[in-house]
Amino acid sequence: MPRLYVVTGAASGIGAATARYFLERGDLVITCDLHDADVICDLTIKEGRAALVEGVTTLSDGSIDGIIANAGGGPPQTMLSLNFFGAVVTLEGLRPLLHNSAAPRAVAVSSIASLGPVDPQLVEVCLHMDEGAANDAAARAIAAGEDPLILYGSAKQALNRWCRNTADKPQWAGAGITLNVVAPGVIDTPAAAHILANPVNKAQMGQLIPLQTAYPGKPEQMAALIAWCASADNALMTGQIIFADGGFECRVRGERSW
Repeated sequence: MPRLYVVTGAASGIGAATARYFLERGDLVITCDLHDADVICDLTIKEGRAALVEGVTTLSDGSIDGIIANAGGGPPQTMLSLNFFGAVVTLEGLRPLLHNSAAPRAVAVSSIASLGPVDPQLVEVCLHMDEGAANDAAARAIAAGEDPLILYGSAKQALNRWCRNTADKPQWAGAGITLNVVAPGVIDTPAAAHILANPVNKAQMGQLIPLQTAYPGKPEQMAALIAWCASADNALMTGQIIFADGGFECRVRGERSW
């Protein structure tokens, strides 16, 4: 029987590939993005997040099987609002729609940028769920000339930690809902153009990827992994952060598993 998935950030990149992957295998998808989607919404603002929940609820008749919280990236000014707060609201806002599913699943898409460098203060402010304070701190960091990649990595590390802290809770694991994180490496999408379009940057990054056949990764390869995490076949795994990065995380962290 076809399953019904919600994919945010579905107009391009990994989101578009994941939506196609589901559709090609006979499942149903509600796509969400700023444009070219079933639900048009801006996840950096309260009104856009409400539009997401309202639109998905209407199109799904109040019942879905899986959430793919993929929307991310964006300019520095909205980096935390989209990559952390937008993702959290997507997961929590749509979670009640999973309760009628026989195999409810949720996946958040993170990044190897979550491994650092990050701003610990930004991470902690995010985890306190104070979006105003987080954006104020981000504005100060931008004014001080902080690298936008640090803002992005901080948002994604906060997302990783939020999912780890949340996955075993009664409203998630206790309700039979799996919640996992997939953290891609360098994937051949427009978001990675600043690396892949520059021969020097591409070569430097390539030196950090042990599995050269995975550099750069393809959106379809990420889609396959995300789809399995969101499938009924994933009956046992929850609360995990899966780095699909050609061995980058392994090289950075070495033998440490915690």
